[in-house]
Amino acid sequence: MNKNNNIIGQSTASRCFYLPSPPLLNDSWSIHTDKAINHLIEMNGNHWRKILTIMAKISVSDTQWKHYREHQLLKQNECIIIGATQLVTGAKQHFICGQQSSELLQINNANFAPLKGAEGYLSQHSKSSIFLCPYLDYRQFPNLHIDNLRQVLGLPSLA
Repeated sequence: MNKNNNIIGQSTASRCFYLPSPPLLNDSWSIHTDKAINHLIEMNGNHWRKILTIMAKISVSDTQWKHYREHQLLKQNECIIIGATQLVTGAKQHFICGQQSSELLQINNANFAPLKGAEGYLSQHSKSSIFLCPYLDYRQFPNLHIDNLRQVLGLPSLA
């Protein structure tokens, strides 16, 4: 983790997930180790397992999200930005997760349209790949809405 910028993952990622609070990470933790995701989950519990699982389900290009979560998530195409006040330049897709992240980024909801099948839960910016999402928890972001978002992203259903 880059403690100065609160970035977990690749700073040149094409997909950025904006979250309000960081996980606990010790100084020796690195995303570049084989068991990085497992160690992050061990240090932070089920809450972060859910967050990382939903990220993997949104990110994986096929349906093998478990393998993707364990071996590729945050190592190639994704990053988590904690407490951001502006979007990362250069990223192709932005997933603003939860009300707190939206408020920190000063998002104008008027520029977003609800996604079909997920009205009230997911919205997409009218001119770009910026998505307003619920916080990454299954109660707020169930598989149905994950599949709705995957459809918009041109990815196969996980169901």
